This record gives sequence, C-alpha cells and structure tokens, in this order.
Amino acid sequence: MGIRFDKDTRRATNGPMIFFSDPSAEISLGEEIRGAIESRLSFYAYRRPGDMMITYGSSEGVVEGIGVPGFVIAPFMPDAPYLTIPYKPVKPFLSQISNSYHCPRYSTTPQEHASEIREIKEVLADIGSGKIIAARVCIENRNVDVASTFSELSKRHPDAFVFCFSTPQTGCWIGASPELLLESHQNKLVTMALAGTRAANSSGDWDIKNVEEQNIVTKFIAETFSYHNIPPQIDDTYSRQAGKVEHLCTPISGIPQHPLTAEALTSLLRDLSPTPALCGLPRDIALKVIRKTENFDRGYYGGFCGPYRSPSDFSFYVNLRCCLVEELKYCIFIGGGITLRSNSESEWAETEIKSSTIRESMHFNN
Repeated sequence: MGIRFDKDTRRATNGPMIFFSDPSAEISLGEEIRGAIESRLSFYAYRRPGDMMITYGSSEGVVEGIGVPGFVIAPFMPDAPYLTIPYKPVKPFLSQISNSYHCPRYSTTPQEHASEIREIKEVLADIGSGKIIAARVCIENRNVDVASTFSELSKRHPDAFVFCFSTPQTGCWIGASPELLLESHQNKLVTMALAGTRAANSSGDWDIKNVEEQNIVTKFIAETFSYHNIPPQIDDTYSRQAGKVEHLCTPISGIPQHPLTAEALTSLLRDLSPTPALCGLPRDIALKVIRKTENFDRGYYGGFCGPYRSPSDFSFYVNLRCCLVEELKYCIFIGGGITLRSNSESEWAETEIKSSTIRESMHFNN
C-alpha cells in the first residue's frame, strides 16, 4: 500500500500525522513505525473502517487514564489502568518499566482448550445459563515486519479498524478489529452487539447457540446504557462479514441525558468492557473462570483502543483479531463464546478461522 504524508492535514489534526493511500509515496508510514521501534518510542497507527486515511503518532511515554487527548489503550481486566499515548508532550509520563506485559510462554493445545470448555460448561450448568469466552494463544518464533503487516491488514480488511500500538507497558500489538466498543460524535453514543460466528456467506438461518450469544450481548449493552442514564436505541440485527467469518451485529445508540465528563466516560467504559462478547455473562463469574482456567494472562487482548479528543469525540474498538509482537516471536490471541450448547471441536475450528485474519496478513523480516 502506497502512503504519503499530508503536511496541511497534520497541522489541522493538532498532533498526529495523517497518511493517505497514494502510489507516489513521499514519506513511508513504514519508515515512521520502524523508526519508532528502533528509538523505543511509544507509538500508534490506525485506520478507521472504510477510510483511506491512516493516522500515526509517537511519544516519549504514556500517561495513565482517559482525559488527555491521544490514543487510548485499555487492558482486558476492568480494574487495570487505562493508558494514553498523548498527541502533545505531557508530563509526567509513567515509569518505562511499570506493569510491562510480555508474550505467554507457550501455545494452547487442543486438549487444554477442550478442558477449559468442559470447566466452563460445568459452571454454566450450575448457574443454569450464561456465556463465558474461552481464549487461546498461538505462538510462533519469527521476526515480524510490523509496518508491512499493518499495510497488508489495511488492504485485506477495508471494513475493520486496523491498528498498531506499542508502549513499554503494553508491548507491541497489531490487529484488524471488526468490533466497535463505543464512539461519540456530537454527544451521540454509538456501539454494537457483535456475537455469534459462522463461516462467511453461510446460507440459512443462524442456529440457536449463536442467536442466544447475540441476545446476551445486546441485553447487556442496553442495560449498561440505561444504568448510565443513556436511553438505548436498538436497531435491527444483520449478518456482518469479518474476513472469513461473519457475525450477528446489532447497532445500538443513545444520547446521554447529561454531557459526559472524562470521569463519567471512564465509569461507562469500565462497565462496558470487557463485554460479554469478549468475557461472558455474568461478568464476575466469567472473570473468575477465565483467571482459573486459562494458562496465560490476556493482557490487552479483549480490551480496547482508539483515538480520544474529548468526552464527546472518541472512537474505541475492541482489541481482537490481533497479535502481540516481540523481537523474535509473535503471539496470536483468539477466542470464542461458550454456552451449554458448545462443542469443543467446533469451537477450536472457529478459532482457527478467526486466526486467519491476522495470520494471512503477516509479513516477516529475513
């Protein structure tokens, strides 16, 4: 993908660089990313769904919380700190070595994944219903070309939020997310319930297991909006393609009864994320099961990331269809929703298909 830097647009955005698709590239986004990695800077790059623009920025460090304009990064666990790579120099930065996240030690085996699913179904049988996400990791010992992988993801997945970010605290992540967590423009909040998975372009109606998953997520988001005094507007559900799979998608929106502050937004986000599509429901039970049964820390997989300018102007997407990149290896994170109707072989096959989003876009250094 050819990319050029537009200087006038950079001034207009008050910080980040903006790149456009252009075969006569004047400045390469790849050079910016490689330079940031070599200089050990915190950086981010993203392309919104359906857009031609790629936004890039870097910083000497990160700050904690949401409030400073910048690129926000949130972990999976709802009680862990949010981070922001600021658009403009801001101090003090967090310590370079605080809470550093690293690649899990080894890949999940089919037997371990099946065992986790059995334990999940036992818990669900005890409580009578619900859903819990079983995740796994796949680790490969190869040196990833982050910039080229980002460009390949952008070409292959025009309707996804393609992202890359790196900080000393989080490590380097790259992915193409189909799932909007929450965005706001002119004080209207927009999100989606995205759950259920099957092969893209499948014929016939969705099965009961997937419909139940979708209903769980939709109800959770609507109730969370209502709890925060945001009357939810629920639109019709449709099938949405994401690479080699498709999901059930229900758009949900709402207008807050009072303008959001940074504190109110943070409270809403902590109640929304992780959603039942990435964690499960009841959430407290799902979190306990995930901590007990998974042999790795999810880190920033299943959290969210995206640009923030103010409590009424932001776009946050769930960190999924992603991988963590280290110097000589990378780790793909994938998961699926488990209900009492789930089958371990089918769930493993589903995660294999989901992993193709990132796997087929990988570029490597020699």
